[in-house]
Amino acid sequence: MNNDEIIKNDDKIYDIIIVGGGAAGISAAIYAKRAGRDVLVLEKVFVGGQLNLIGEIENYAGFPKISGNELADKFKTHAKSLDILVKLEEVVDYKLDGTVKEVVCKNHTYKTRAVILALGSHPRELQIDGEKQFLGRGVSYCALCDGNFFKDKDVAVVGSGDSAFSDAMYLSNICNKVYVLTKSYLKLHNYTENDLQEKKNVEILKNALSKNIEGNDKLEKLTYTLNGQEKSLNVDAVFVAIGRKPDTEILKDKLSLNPNGYIITNDRMQTSVEGVFACGDVRENMIKQIATAVGEGAIAGTEANKYILKLKGEKT
Repeated sequence: MNNDEIIKNDDKIYDIIIVGGGAAGISAAIYAKRAGRDVLVLEKVFVGGQLNLIGEIENYAGFPKISGNELADKFKTHAKSLDILVKLEEVVDYKLDGTVKEVVCKNHTYKTRAVILALGSHPRELQIDGEKQFLGRGVSYCALCDGNFFKDKDVAVVGSGDSAFSDAMYLSNICNKVYVLTKSYLKLHNYTENDLQEKKNVEILKNALSKNIEGNDKLEKLTYTLNGQEKSLNVDAVFVAIGRKPDTEILKDKLSLNPNGYIITNDRMQTSVEGVFACGDVRENMIKQIATAVGEGAIAGTEANKYILKLKGEKT
């Protein structure tokens, strides 16, 4: 793998271009490359994607406990061992009609016969007063990235799912006090409420609705309502973990999306456009886990290979 390699021939046509270098994208690349396809992976930030922002993982088969960063490194090493070409590029447009498709990046336009979209997603915002104002000054969407800045401080985590509980578990080990503001119901797959309740410095506030964030030079207070009463917390940071949105803005008029913006596929990961596949968090599916992303990537890589074989008139 050579991220610094410059392709001089812009007219080269790859068999398969995979957009996204997270768990789903690398899995798809591994299956496609092992099938003999000419594969290019385009990744905007770093190989492993969101894995690099996860703390401990305890539900991925074969690894009783591993950090997200360590698992990302293993994906990267596996891809490198197969000489899978990964280029750090940001995609700005797609031209998906016809048998030769184009993936338009800021620096290059790449041609391909098939596209696998493993775009992932990005954090949802609370959309309350002060959130944007204090971004980087107390408001964060990544506890693993920014938690250490608030060592021995009081912080709040907003969210009702696994990511919020994961953040709270991580922060409880470095912060003085962790408040968790949740809805009346919890959406947990990997954790139980007891996991947090056993932490003496964690307090769960159910039915808490965040209202606004205040401070001067830095964040100082989170105001919320609890059972109709307005309350506030004096905290140094607010970690937002209320879910994610798929990165599909530029695909609105090119593929079939569901009302929430997730790409609609069949069970073979085929989208509404022939030769275009999708897998992982960007796809409409039941759960969004590392294991399912890897599985969907395997299907997408396999089915994209079958599509290429059919295009080339080769036997499947």
